Amino acid sequence: MAQGGGFNETLKWTMGLINSAGKYLTAETFQFKLTANGTSMRKKQIFTLERVDASLVALKSSLGRYLSCDIDGKVSCSAEEVGNEQQFEMETQPDGRVAIRSAAHGRYFGGTGDQLNATPKEVSATTLWTMHMAMHPQINLRNVNRKTYAHLKGAEVCVNEEIPWGADAMIVLEFHEGRYALRLFNKKYLTRTGGLTDNLSDDSLYILVFRDAQVAFRDCKGKYLTAVGASATMQSRKDTIGKDELFVLEDSHPQCTLLAAAAKKYASIRSSQEVKANQTSVTDAEVFQLEAADRTDRSGKVKWAIHCNNKKYWNCESSNVVADSADPTKPTSQFDIEWSKDKVALIASNGKYVVRKANGQLAASGVEANEDAFFVFEMINRPILVLRGEYGFVGTKGAAATLECNRSQYDVFEVECKEGEYFFSKDGKFWKLEDGDSTITCSSAQPVPYTIELRAHTHMCIRASNDNYIAGEQHGGFKASKNVVDNSTLWEY
Repeated sequence: MAQGGGFNETLKWTMGLINSAGKYLTAETFQFKLTANGTSMRKKQIFTLERVDASLVALKSSLGRYLSCDIDGKVSCSAEEVGNEQQFEMETQPDGRVAIRSAAHGRYFGGTGDQLNATPKEVSATTLWTMHMAMHPQINLRNVNRKTYAHLKGAEVCVNEEIPWGADAMIVLEFHEGRYALRLFNKKYLTRTGGLTDNLSDDSLYILVFRDAQVAFRDCKGKYLTAVGASATMQSRKDTIGKDELFVLEDSHPQCTLLAAAAKKYASIRSSQEVKANQTSVTDAEVFQLEAADRTDRSGKVKWAIHCNNKKYWNCESSNVVADSADPTKPTSQFDIEWSKDKVALIASNGKYVVRKANGQLAASGVEANEDAFFVFEMINRPILVLRGEYGFVGTKGAAATLECNRSQYDVFEVECKEGEYFFSKDGKFWKLEDGDSTITCSSAQPVPYTIELRAHTHMCIRASNDNYIAGEQHGGFKASKNVVDNSTLWEY
């Protein structure tokens, strides 16, 4: 999906496709066969929609092969490159479903079970697909016309924030039987009238209508969410799609405060572009957004750019740290992060640690990670959390509330942070490390501390009290069992 915060990338939608029988299109490993037998969206059911030009797309399976349709209507998913027979038009229907039409032969792709083909010349029930978005559901939402972001302001969602700063701009895009809900950080849902509700209903569910790289939200009355008036309040008004009804989905980057551990002062740009650890309270000027320079690196060695609310990045061309860079890709605007449980140390491009000087100024002049180089790291824009690993989403199971990591549907956890330690809970019960097998359950009546480490773009590790990282297992195990960073210990948040 689209990326915010200065590192823009070509948009590629990832999704599952559900047919008229309620089954997911599946790319089988054996001979790259296609079936529509999937009962939930896992790796084999996820396809990437790659844009070929303004009107044509290609569909790529998780095996790296493309959907193809020949002149006789035979479909396969074995092509390694995009040619004429791998190009399709996605025709959105009034109910939000899409018809997939072969650009080369003008026929529609559909069917059930293992009887899939592209022979029909007309759209019918068996050629219609529901698109279930497969990206992580915690997003920022940018209006195309206003070029501003949606955020919770009082009892309304307003589309007037120039940069999505703080927890109020984080939205969970929830899929419910073909429709979507917009859930705010206070766990309430946006209704079509612009109000908020605790419960899902027709008034808080929307059909996602795709327009190239953008989406519109159509309500149960056929009207579209838009930004209304000077306050840009989000509600349904029009029955047609214009620029005010189009939105871009963007990753919600981690935002944090950095408290100088020895001085107990927050890093800030409140008084100037100079970054100083000299504040005892938190405003937007003490909040920083971390953006991974390499979106594909999973080694934990990725460099980070630090974005400020003045739209500039930390810069270290001299030893002093100044928030004056417009280019997050330049070496002096990139930092290494060393994690030490509830604290971090930052290393600038000159190889020196960022330390707090006596006057509060931050400078890349430290030769070792001493007490002046440590900061308490607190992520502030995930008061609710959805986790996904390499085998699926994290959720609870059974009366023991054992956490599993291979779920097709996720649980939403509440997050509290205090002095760099995190407490995860659901329905008033906290995560607990069980004795013996390192299993995590959501069963404790008392808060239990964990620490987190950001290791890659939108991925983090979670460390338990036994000093191990929580690792996912293919059969669903969610255990604090590893002391190294690898794919099993990385959790998309």
